[in-house]
Amino acid sequence: MRLVSRECSPSVQPVRPSQSDQRRFWWCAAITVTTIFSLILVGGIVRATGAGMGCPDWPTCFGQWIPPTSESQLPDDYQRIYAERGYAETGFNVRKTWTEYLNRLLGVFTGLTIFATVLFSLPYRRREPRVFWFALSGFLLVGVQGWLGSRVVATNLHPGMITIHMLLAQVIVGILIAALVRSARHRYRDVRMDRLPRHFYPVMTIAMVAGLLQLVMGTQVREAVDLIAHSSNYVNRHLWIENLPLIFAIHKYYAIVLVLLNGWLVIAVLNHSQSAILRRLCIALAAFLAGTIAIGMSMDRLHLPLFSQPLHLLLASLIFGTQLAILLIIRQAMQDDWHRSAADTTAHGGDRQDLLPDRG
Repeated sequence: MRLVSRECSPSVQPVRPSQSDQRRFWWCAAITVTTIFSLILVGGIVRATGAGMGCPDWPTCFGQWIPPTSESQLPDDYQRIYAERGYAETGFNVRKTWTEYLNRLLGVFTGLTIFATVLFSLPYRRREPRVFWFALSGFLLVGVQGWLGSRVVATNLHPGMITIHMLLAQVIVGILIAALVRSARHRYRDVRMDRLPRHFYPVMTIAMVAGLLQLVMGTQVREAVDLIAHSSNYVNRHLWIENLPLIFAIHKYYAIVLVLLNGWLVIAVLNHSQSAILRRLCIALAAFLAGTIAIGMSMDRLHLPLFSQPLHLLLASLIFGTQLAILLIIRQAMQDDWHRSAADTTAHGGDRQDLLPDRG
């Protein structure tokens, strides 16, 4: 009797989401990732301009869902009210208030887009369940991120809470990138590991870990900058770098290691791989690295100009996201190569291929 595995039986094989379902999910997830990167940039602007307490309460702003545009719209004793509630900064500043308010609006929009991403991931539940679970995990973490935002305000912008808030945003981006890569795995058939240097995957992994370490060190530098900026009332920026701790020098020269690692990866892909997606991602990675170096030099030479910190954080986040996408695609290619090798071995060995699991 001929045995047929259930995975390969046409009657029980999960149906691949339709092309329209795939397009809806891909575009919605991509918009969500873009929105989160925008949120990271805006959050950096809020932090660099000292606008984090522009709204001294949460989720409202000075007790209103739409914040005031002038101090005359507030009660005469509003500063005393918020001081009694434990807020360190209670004075109204229209620029800081609306900067923080727009940051919150973008956060709400992110919540809506990621909720839509979860809905559009439902067709993947049977064929690619990880896509759905990644999307759902991202949605739940956005809720945690909103709660952390409230704690940032409640703790009067404690540097540690701000850092956790930022790192969680990186985690959410990573989860959504994993969902995007998984949903499009059938498009990576042209990614062949035998065309890349033998040690490409280990070096890619090392570069990814090294980049995360650099990101963590960068958050420690930002915490030190925040403390110095607050103690100097956000003036005399030309003196801030002189007072930064040793971690700043380590962070600065450690970037050379990252450039060498990632430079080798980019050159390896451009010289040996014909995969369009890998080549585009590596070109983007090179551009982000170059931008980070340029911004980093401006921070050092121009005494932390206002624009530098938010852009530096955004580019570092884009590097992390691009590295993760490359790493996941390479991992998928390695799995596909293994399946192909196993299938060839089975075919030449005379074993029945109908017992192999579905490779889709």
